[in-house]
Amino acid sequence: MKFNQFADLSKRFSVTIAIFFVLILLIAFSANPIVSVFVVAAVAAMAAVGVWEYAKLASTKGVKPAVTLMVIVAACEVVAFFIAHKWIHSQELPVFIFAVGLGLFFLNRFRKAEEALVNVAVDFFGVAYVAVPLSYMLAILYPIGPSPVIDGRWWLFYLIAVTKITDVGAYFIGRLWGKTALAPILSPKKTVEGGIGGLACAVLFSLGMVYLGKTYAGTTFPLKYLDALWLGLLIGVFGQIGDLAESMLKRDADVKDSNRIPGLGGVLDMIDSLIFTAPIVYFYLRWYTLS
Repeated sequence: MKFNQFADLSKRFSVTIAIFFVLILLIAFSANPIVSVFVVAAVAAMAAVGVWEYAKLASTKGVKPAVTLMVIVAACEVVAFFIAHKWIHSQELPVFIFAVGLGLFFLNRFRKAEEALVNVAVDFFGVAYVAVPLSYMLAILYPIGPSPVIDGRWWLFYLIAVTKITDVGAYFIGRLWGKTALAPILSPKKTVEGGIGGLACAVLFSLGMVYLGKTYAGTTFPLKYLDALWLGLLIGVFGQIGDLAESMLKRDADVKDSNRIPGLGGVLDMIDSLIFTAPIVYFYLRWYTLS
């Protein structure tokens, strides 16, 4: 066993533990009105930084994204989702903000129309890629609908835990036993064995969450074993797709990390898999649990 394969792990361990501790506290007390403001601000900040990192990646390809405008629209989109899920009569607000943002992206290019097609597309996609999926995390935490007994805290913890256990499982199993490259062009260190291991970890942890939910959450976390099985499979697959998708963007931009935050890399590096899995859990809640 070659433990030197995990040399890079120690650099991020302390930061990860600190983030996890703060995250648990925010989720646990998210029902408090004051704490909820901090939760929304944190998600809006992540969306803003994530969009800024995306714009930096895009700029390496000769594109000139409207960075400030993208950051503002991204943060507003997150806040709009929160308002929409705290006051049921405002459900159209996120769509309205998205439409206004699109109009502003076009308006910003009116004075200089060169490469407008590419630039507007990059601006719009950046918000759609980062801010909208992150907004679904708030929609999960603060659910609306005919079933008021749903505890969004359990569902958000489920989303984050199953998604991240996929990353952890793929990392360790891939480093220990991985031999077959999964996507050698995008990420040479990722292996088929690691991918299968990550998927297995996602399914097992998803099934384990059913037991924890029944023991400690009762009817506020009504996840059944059959649903946990296929939901764990989806999260395990799409979480890894999200990881590879960001690797593709970084590879095209010829950078290792999306940012230079000590012990972390970048916000996109931290949320890349959640970008693809948050909508899955959200629509599961809308279509199955709250129907």
